[in-house]
Amino acid sequence: MKSKWRYHVCLASALAMTLPSIATAQEPSTQTPRIGLIAWWPCDMPYASDSSELRTFMRGLHELGHTLTELSFECRSAGKHDGGLAAAAAELVQQPVDLIVTTSQPAAHAAHGATEAIPIVTIISGDPVAGGLAQNIAKPGGNDTGVSYYATELAAKRLELLMEVIPKLATVGVLANPEVAYLPFEEDAKRAARQLGVALNIQQVSAPDELDSAFSDMKAEGAQAVFIFPDLMFSDQSTRIAALAIERRLPTMAWGPWFTEAGCLMAYSADYSGMGHRLAFYVDRILKGTKAGDLPIEHPTTFEMSINLKTANALGIDLPETVFLLADKVIE
Repeated sequence: MKSKWRYHVCLASALAMTLPSIATAQEPSTQTPRIGLIAWWPCDMPYASDSSELRTFMRGLHELGHTLTELSFECRSAGKHDGGLAAAAAELVQQPVDLIVTTSQPAAHAAHGATEAIPIVTIISGDPVAGGLAQNIAKPGGNDTGVSYYATELAAKRLELLMEVIPKLATVGVLANPEVAYLPFEEDAKRAARQLGVALNIQQVSAPDELDSAFSDMKAEGAQAVFIFPDLMFSDQSTRIAALAIERRLPTMAWGPWFTEAGCLMAYSADYSGMGHRLAFYVDRILKGTKAGDLPIEHPTTFEMSINLKTANALGIDLPETVFLLADKVIE
């Protein structure tokens, strides 16, 4: 676990790259609001590992008039394992902090289990109501709020895009992490697969050292492509997943643009940096006295698709024009 001061300096260093006017951190007074951050990756490398959401969250706070001199940050890391989230959340609650910010639903679940009093602002990857984080979308009612990118049609859209790339697609291998089986991705994918007439070969992978055998099994059982469910461990292993997919000659569909940057073929997702930026609005409102349970959970309206042309060439895939037209980012 990292100290407040070490993380405060880390935040200041990262902000200096985009916000030169706040390049020097100062030790906050005891009266400043304390924001707890739950990170899946180590706290001393938030921007290289927790994607762009935390960076844009901090930028959003600055745009709303907040500075590092009037906010204090406490970060606790799960140590790159879902099992560490509960301990990280419990430590923040013991500090205590005034509110908790996370960028994943597993972290939000851990925080929710640790406190029903401290406001929690998060990015929600599943159904917030079914997941027990909210009574309803318009007025969550408890201590959780934030932005949700959950939509049942996302699974169908991702499979449809794979079918455009592979016209005779019959079997899709799936990487799923049983640690987050409570999220709705598997049921959504099964429902979409039935409607589209494709079979799923689901591989349960709970640790990085299981990836090699999962790819071998998928290939041996006739998979023609790979569908990666949203999961922080898979995100951490994006480069390894891309390499295995190219080695087995399996085109991949992932859930974040960093996957295509790592070498996967395609990704279709909500705008993660935009969602991270929006979290600052919720924190600002809560710091000004609004209850978290009174702030509606928002759904993103912007989605983005990225493709890796180099990977397509390596796999001998001639991407159709319809896919190119949909792409917001093409990596060559």
